[in-house]
Amino acid sequence: MRTSALVCSIVLAAATLCPAPARAQDKDNAAAAEQFFQDGRRLMDQKKYADACPKFAQSYKLAPGLGTLLNLGDCYQKAGKTASAWARFREAMGIAARQNRPDREKIAQDRATALEAKLIRLKIVNTNENASITMDDVELDPAVLGTAIPIDPGKHTLDVTAKGKKPFHTTIDASERVKSPTVEIPELEDEAVVEKPKKPKKPKVIEPPVEEGSRGGTQRILGLALGGVGVVGLGVGGFFGLRTFSKWGEAEPLCPNLQCDRTGFDLAAEARTSGIVSTVGFIAGGALLLGGAALYFTAPSGRSRGASGSPVRVGLGAGGLVIGGALP
Repeated sequence: MRTSALVCSIVLAAATLCPAPARAQDKDNAAAAEQFFQDGRRLMDQKKYADACPKFAQSYKLAPGLGTLLNLGDCYQKAGKTASAWARFREAMGIAARQNRPDREKIAQDRATALEAKLIRLKIVNTNENASITMDDVELDPAVLGTAIPIDPGKHTLDVTAKGKKPFHTTIDASERVKSPTVEIPELEDEAVVEKPKKPKKPKVIEPPVEEGSRGGTQRILGLALGGVGVVGLGVGGFFGLRTFSKWGEAEPLCPNLQCDRTGFDLAAEARTSGIVSTVGFIAGGALLLGGAALYFTAPSGRSRGASGSPVRVGLGAGGLVIGGALP
């Protein structure tokens, strides 16, 4: 029995607590809606209809009520927005009928009927395919095109766009003097196609034939350049080789029995780094120097050709520098 009572208590508590957020939100909405409604009534009494109508609209949005909707329609009517007022009264008629409130339904019907004769009905004629039409920044359903739709008096903007076409814009000044205005949207003009400028073709450069002597001179210059870089590399290797010996000499007294203190350890590390740089410098410098020598001595020249026309070849072999070719 105790277990059953405990379960029932938990279920009752959950049933009580779960709807609390929704009820709290409903109460907040109702309170805000009431405040907006009272503000709207106060502004209506002051005949500030342009300020009062948004208050009623916000109140109805938070807590839809038949009385609020009727007040909103009344506000629109006094503000001169006949189409908006007529639409609100027509909406109120349907709500009153569903709520079985014939008194409110008759009031809304009488108010809507009284506005019928004052309505301005706009007809928009469009022959452009796949066009998007907006009026006052609100897109119109294609189904309303060609049908007279009620609009409020005053100025309205009409914009028409379609892919690949220039947009169309016009302003409609609706007044009670013309009850049934018609706007015919002209055929939209094609957008100007802007072709991207073509990149100019690069002129074909015909290089003049290079003489044998010219090729040899260029190769010898390149050989000298590489040889110079190789000499620099050997110099770097020699410098860091001396630095390596110097650092090892400083580190040895600080590393008795291979146990270095902090300073000895740092000096030993510097010596190892210098040794690596020295080795790389010697290898790279030697390779570049030999390569430069090979380019220099193998460069073609008129005097290096033998009787058979074969150029003198200079290269590196296992035993050192190798010179070959036919001599005169």
